[in-house]
Amino acid sequence: MSDPNEPSRARASLFARAPLTTAILATVALSFLFYLLPQIDLAVAGLFHEPGKSFPAAQIPLLQDFRTFGSNISLSLPLLLLVGVVLKLSFPAKTSLVPPRMALFFVSLYLLGPALLVNGILKPYWGRPRPMNTDHFGGPWPFQGPWVMGPPGLGNHSFSSGEGAFIACLLPLVLFVPREWRWPVGTLLGMFVAAVGLSRVAFGGHYLSDVVISIGLMLILAAALHHLIFVRYRHTLSDAALEKRLTALGYRMAEQRAQFRHWLRRTLATSYRSARNLRRAERAIHPGAAARAAAMDAPTGSVGAPTGTNPP
Repeated sequence: MSDPNEPSRARASLFARAPLTTAILATVALSFLFYLLPQIDLAVAGLFHEPGKSFPAAQIPLLQDFRTFGSNISLSLPLLLLVGVVLKLSFPAKTSLVPPRMALFFVSLYLLGPALLVNGILKPYWGRPRPMNTDHFGGPWPFQGPWVMGPPGLGNHSFSSGEGAFIACLLPLVLFVPREWRWPVGTLLGMFVAAVGLSRVAFGGHYLSDVVISIGLMLILAAALHHLIFVRYRHTLSDAALEKRLTALGYRMAEQRAQFRHWLRRTLATSYRSARNLRRAERAIHPGAAARAAAMDAPTGSVGAPTGTNPP
């Protein structure tokens, strides 16, 4: 008798075996879908648009606070990991606060994904106007689909979503929790990422495709980094190996700091002695200057005639 759960297990096994291929195919398929059917973007954005009011959701304080909360959460993870690395380098004898491979994975993901790919490459060169700036919703610019080079001269670009990319970098956290917690944690993270991304659409800042493609690109990058760090170079980049390298680097940096402090003290002492010797030489060459310098160096009240006496 066949197992009724066999198809779902096969799909799960396929995704587990080829997460990078799955993420690439899904992102490419969604990109073609939004490119061939641009009315999807227009229809979803139109749900939040009111003629004469633009996108009123952007004026709701509660939604603004939620957007700020999402941005703070997405930025806090790499900052905390960087603080952990800095503390390890500052106190090399102590064990790292977080697993080094986890820090390497997420710091690389944030730097290569939101920082470089989205804000460094896509936004400057794919000048897609934001929904609030397009003629469909009262703006001056024509609508552009995803992956289409927008009009020149546009200063505020929509493709792809920077905030969507930042918040999507939280999704791989599911890989670092115990296996029995992955489904509930993954569900909560997915709902949070979807809510933050939808808020950008509701504000008129992005089309749905901007957010979805950003999430897909971050998942592709996360799958590639996970394969490199945890599979292909799992021995070279193991926690023990990285911990050893961070410890050695921390001691080397501590030695360099000590050498710098010694050099700085020696340089300052040499400069002080040089200045003092130069001052003595000037006094020897110019007696008048020496007298004036001695008068300036004398305590207050000792310059001129003694107090309380009158000249004859």
